[in-house]
Amino acid sequence: MIEINISLVFIIIFVLFVIILIYFLLKTLKKEEKRLKPSSYKCIDGHVVKSKGELIIDNFLHLNGIEHEYEKKIKVKGNPIKCDWYLPEHEIYMEYWGFFGKKYLQRKKEKLNLYHKGKLKLISIEEIMFKDIYTNLTSELKKFIDESTPLRKIKHCPNCGIELDERF
Repeated sequence: MIEINISLVFIIIFVLFVIILIYFLLKTLKKEEKRLKPSSYKCIDGHVVKSKGELIIDNFLHLNGIEHEYEKKIKVKGNPIKCDWYLPEHEIYMEYWGFFGKKYLQRKKEKLNLYHKGKLKLISIEEIMFKDIYTNLTSELKKFIDESTPLRKIKHCPNCGIELDERF
């Protein structure tokens, strides 16, 4: 009888050991998956940005020959802020609102208020605009840039994003 109880105890210990081992293996695998995601992205012009959305926007500006500065620190009515992009030739500020969360949305509201108070030209880029980002960016820029300044009319495949030639 004692032998059966000892065997049962060893089986229970072994099963608990296997469960704990599986738990730690799964936890380690999840950590490794997180490491695979880059924390920054290098643009064509050498800027290093924080998200894929910023990468697309920065590359669009570069490919269209629009001079731009990334994460320029400015003061608006005495308040320091960092804009996502500044277009010095046109005195336009651009903000990409790519995150969500209570603190982020509060900061967004504060920044929008400062841009308004400072009477600065602002292009706000929302996540929904990425459905057709190239057309949307072009139309937003045309609100501030006169028609004599050429923007390349680039057409991209809506599925893969590759640049289309003149046949399309």
